[in-house]
Amino acid sequence: MLMSLGTRAMSAAYAQLLATSNNISNANTPGYSRQEAKLTTSEGQFSGSGYFGQGVSVQTVLRASNMFLSAQADAARSVAANDAAQSDLLGQLQKVFGSGAAGLGAATTRLFNSFADLAAAPADLSARQGVLSRLEDFASLTRSDADGLSSLQAGVNQDLQNTVSEVNGELTSLANLNPRIAEAASTGQTPNDLLDQRDLLINHLSDSLGLSSIIARDGTVSVFTVAGHNLVLGSTSNPLVAQTDTTDPQRMGVAIKAGSNVLQLSAQDVGGGRISGLLEFQNGALVEARSRLGQMVSGVALALNQQQSRGIDLAGQPGGALFKLDPPQALPAQTNLRSAGSLVSTTTLAITDPAALQASEYSLATDPANPGNYVLTRLSDGQVTSNLANGATVDGFSFSIDVPLVATDHFLLKPVSASFQTIDVAIANPRGLAAAAPVTAVAAAANTGTASIGSLRVSAAPTLPYAAESLQFTSASGDWQLLDASAAVLASGTLTASGVVSFNGVDLQLKGAPALGDKFSIVPTAFAASNNGNALAIDDMANARLSNGVTATDAYAQILSAVGLMAQGGQARATTSAQVSTGATAALKGEVGVNLDEEAARLMQYQQSYQAAAKLLQTAQTLLDTLLRMGVSA
Repeated sequence: MLMSLGTRAMSAAYAQLLATSNNISNANTPGYSRQEAKLTTSEGQFSGSGYFGQGVSVQTVLRASNMFLSAQADAARSVAANDAAQSDLLGQLQKVFGSGAAGLGAATTRLFNSFADLAAAPADLSARQGVLSRLEDFASLTRSDADGLSSLQAGVNQDLQNTVSEVNGELTSLANLNPRIAEAASTGQTPNDLLDQRDLLINHLSDSLGLSSIIARDGTVSVFTVAGHNLVLGSTSNPLVAQTDTTDPQRMGVAIKAGSNVLQLSAQDVGGGRISGLLEFQNGALVEARSRLGQMVSGVALALNQQQSRGIDLAGQPGGALFKLDPPQALPAQTNLRSAGSLVSTTTLAITDPAALQASEYSLATDPANPGNYVLTRLSDGQVTSNLANGATVDGFSFSIDVPLVATDHFLLKPVSASFQTIDVAIANPRGLAAAAPVTAVAAAANTGTASIGSLRVSAAPTLPYAAESLQFTSASGDWQLLDASAAVLASGTLTASGVVSFNGVDLQLKGAPALGDKFSIVPTAFAASNNGNALAIDDMANARLSNGVTATDAYAQILSAVGLMAQGGQARATTSAQVSTGATAALKGEVGVNLDEEAARLMQYQQSYQAAAKLLQTAQTLLDTLLRMGVSA
């Protein structure tokens, strides 16, 4: 019996030494959980003198675990990965937009200044060439910003594909691991190393997406997205799919494939991790930056094109467009009704007021409360405009639908966010710059009042062909009549404090006070080379509210400010969530990880136990030898 006690004691000490040695060996192994040999007292043997102990038995090897702390650590890692992905991309986004002299705002200022130089010398070809150079600078910097945004989008698409591929590999590994865990657990003992592999896979998955998991009694795990979509169930996994977004072919979306069904997931469905961060950046900050830039560029370029068309060039012809822009887009959803592979309904957009354009994209669908009409949702702030008839105008653009939409149809509208991708200068000949106003005003030599011509601007397209006309004052209090060449009255009014008389799209501003009978002739411009009226009008646009109530330079400053704030906020969130994740991981490691100091102390303790058990065996052997010798002697 003494020999048996010693043998069991030595086996127990040896088991403890094995568990401790394994802990020390795996102290730095990712995902490893501390193990401990669980001992139990063997049932005592009855004798007339009582129960004598039978020593010790090794019951099992326990694995340290804490499901609550593990879930907390995984959730924190998921949030931290989301914030880190967005912070990195927001930092890259901030670098896309140049500041100071290298930025688009400064290029816009230089562009308007070049028209001031042109106004000073409208016949000077070098001044005209300077305007063309500034036009090209503006277009080139815009294309550079557009290329930077496109590169970011391409990077997001590639990252999504790579991350989805990694996730699918981990899901497959987890599904393959489940049967092995179940089989090993059927022996009645816990497969500690397999469970470590299971938890490590879940840990890695939480870096990529938010998830929830349910662990069965046999140690197998079922994994779901936060929205409840099944990712792993038993030995089966449902892979993710990186595919083109259902409404915008430039963007990437993520779906889950279950059998033959493919379900598109939103960033909220993914719930966290790097995938969610990439989707949120793509559909949020990147769209906002693109829309803000498109709003500013469209406001400037379309306003310049419009004013250029109101003047005349050196040949006396109306000015052609200064910039070529891409048309606004209306993108159909992949689920829209089709016939023989072609869309049944299409939608086109037209810009009606560049200054009213908003930095947003829109969703267009049928209005269920008003059959035959439509509802438009501004995606930047969620503002909904309902009961819109076909052809309605909202936020500076109108939409036109050729065939009425069905209830399941919807379109993604891009009035500004796609218009600047390939912007280019539309004019090559400096003589084509329309620096001259189409009409010229001259004060009559016989005028007796103090009124003089301050400026003449063409603010709108003419409703009638330009012709010789005269402005005559019929009283000393500023009453006036506009007469044609035959002295017929075309219009009449009273001069206001602004001194502006408007007619046929022309704004004539007078300085001073006119007297009764004073006259001013308004005639078509005969010598375009000596007229700078339209160049002055374009120069004045530098201070005009061309983009949603602000000047062009202020609009660009708002872009820089908005992107900068997003980047700072993203960095702050990433720093905070990283600290939370580090703390949660440290708490888990403190509970289930290996502490080398503790293991070293246990190693010494178990070594002493082993030596004591060996001494017990030695004593038993000595006693046995003594008894044997006594028997031989007898």
